[in-house]
Amino acid sequence: MMAVLAGVGGPLMVVALVNAATRATGRERARALVARHSFFLPDRVAIRVERGLQDAGVELGAQRALQLWLGATAVSAVLAAMFGLALVPPVVMLGLACGPVALRILRTRRVRALNAALPSALDTVAAELRAGGTVRDAVASLARGRGALAADAGRVEARVALGLAFPDALRLWADERGGTTVRAVAGALSVADSLGGRSVEALEGLARSLRDAHGAAAEARALSSQARLSAVVVGAAPFAYLAFQVVTDPRSVGVLVATPAGQLCLVVGLGLEGLAIVWMRRIVRAVQ
Repeated sequence: MMAVLAGVGGPLMVVALVNAATRATGRERARALVARHSFFLPDRVAIRVERGLQDAGVELGAQRALQLWLGATAVSAVLAAMFGLALVPPVVMLGLACGPVALRILRTRRVRALNAALPSALDTVAAELRAGGTVRDAVASLARGRGALAADAGRVEARVALGLAFPDALRLWADERGGTTVRAVAGALSVADSLGGRSVEALEGLARSLRDAHGAAAEARALSSQARLSAVVVGAAPFAYLAFQVVTDPRSVGVLVATPAGQLCLVVGLGLEGLAIVWMRRIVRAVQ
């Protein structure tokens, strides 16, 4: 039982730590920003890591996130070594893979939440314009809220406060987020900022179109849920079998990771597993 904990619990710990980081306090975020430049990370790498963390909604700096990820992987390796050195390589590989996979999942969820919030944001802007306000007032209102767009609206507002032109701030936001939906909204807000109340109907029409598109995408995901579940089950089956073998026949795992033939089988198996994941993901995306 402890072997299962070492082989499976360690990688799950990485996912739990990354998920818990999304609830980090403002004080922790401030400390991460102060220690922005890691003593062992090049600036270019640190910037890319922090951008990935921000896209995933993880409120941690690059150095802190890497420390948690690598630390959890190291702890998992130590626990695995207590029950056999043969368990260390697969545990380390799983631990190293769990970090990027967790960020990918969190980023996908955040993008979906952001796209779902865009129609309501356009309605808020249209209502503000009808009341005699401006697009910038509506963006400030969104920044003070707690929705999925609060952080993005806050960055746009902060850049404008620092002297960047409002259309340029919107364009920079669209470049950061990417995607045709965000670019369409950014362009509409930029035009509405210059037209004022005359753009209300156009904003409301865009909101209706985005809401319909989001509903169609949600329906497609619901219809393809069985295919996604099948992909998860098929992809997880080899790892579940490996965990079962650790409990029932540890010597077979030793042969797998400690002999040349076993190592070859392990490398080929992991390669085929990765290829299958990519293939199934493309199939599911085609259905969606």
